Amino acid sequence: MADIKTILAENKKISHEMLRANADQIDQTRRFPRENLQVLGKAGVLGLLIPTQYGGGGAGIAEMSEVLDIQAQNCASTAMVALMHYCATVVIAAKASDALKQQLLPACARGENISTLAFSEAGSGGHFYMPVSEVRQNGGRKTLSATKSFVTSAGEADSYVVSARRAGAAAPTETNLYVIAKNTQGLSTQGRFEGLGVTGNASAPMSLDEVTIDDATRLGEESTGFQTMLEIVLPCFQIGVASVSVGLAKAAQQVILGRMSARKYEHAGGAALASIPRVQYVVAEITLAVKSGHAFLREAVRKVLAADPAAMLDVLGVKVAAADACLAAVSRAMTLGGGWAFGKRGGLERIFRDAQAAAVMAPSSDVLKDFIGKASLGLPLF
Repeated sequence: MADIKTILAENKKISHEMLRANADQIDQTRRFPRENLQVLGKAGVLGLLIPTQYGGGGAGIAEMSEVLDIQAQNCASTAMVALMHYCATVVIAAKASDALKQQLLPACARGENISTLAFSEAGSGGHFYMPVSEVRQNGGRKTLSATKSFVTSAGEADSYVVSARRAGAAAPTETNLYVIAKNTQGLSTQGRFEGLGVTGNASAPMSLDEVTIDDATRLGEESTGFQTMLEIVLPCFQIGVASVSVGLAKAAQQVILGRMSARKYEHAGGAALASIPRVQYVVAEITLAVKSGHAFLREAVRKVLAADPAAMLDVLGVKVAAADACLAAVSRAMTLGGGWAFGKRGGLERIFRDAQAAAVMAPSSDVLKDFIGKASLGLPLF
């Protein structure tokens, strides 16, 4: 078990070397970044949020944000898979029984058990915290039949944190979370979601067909899943996705700054594009977008760590703010890159496609803005 400082240093080294080297091939072949995860696991990076007694780093969301930012600067697919693993393991660590923690968390910390969330359903759209599927009491056993719409690491993960309404639920908020192993009978992956960006994260629908539900795998008390999703999953996920967006914005900034300094026009006496005032103006827009997204992210992390009563508003807003800042920065960088960027040289085109995901990923920016408006007006969210 490595200390946090060592884990952060290893993440930076692996990201700048291995993740960067593999990013284009992972993107082009839509290949799950298994080898990246194996190395990150051995370095303790995937155990970052897992308590030290289970072999993890015992870190918090500030360190998670730093890790994902750096990973996303090099390979957004790997960063998204790591984020969903963090979201799943933080819930297991907080809500699983002692026996289940001991069974799962040491392997999760080593990267030998990749975990993820399986929440989204067609019936609830962007409101992933309100599943429509329901556990059924079939004689002496409980079963679950459901189709989960977008599952990161689908078919690749070793365990899934699955949401469902409890048996006989009277309201959509009466939910439970369960850990279901990859080889469970009735659990299957349904094709592959061919997304525009983050193509290596193995996003796909998953089907649960009369899957037997064991209460020993339930995370938390009966009917507390909704509360767990809002109090534990949402902050981790929102700050994590925002960190990926900020990392992508920084990556675009780095690429275009290098390009503008290196590209020269012979007809202008060999002057670099960086000497053109309009280029300088657009670079300023990119810089401001990156800084604004990063500043909002840091403030959200600070408020969550301080248990600030106003933290929820920032948690709701951070994913939107970071996604907007990222899209602004990357779009302006593409404009400066011109045909060079459009022709898939330099990695900017991949970054542009990866940057589109955050705004549409549930809860989408539109759904979150509805919540932000209600919260700002002092109205109930639900």
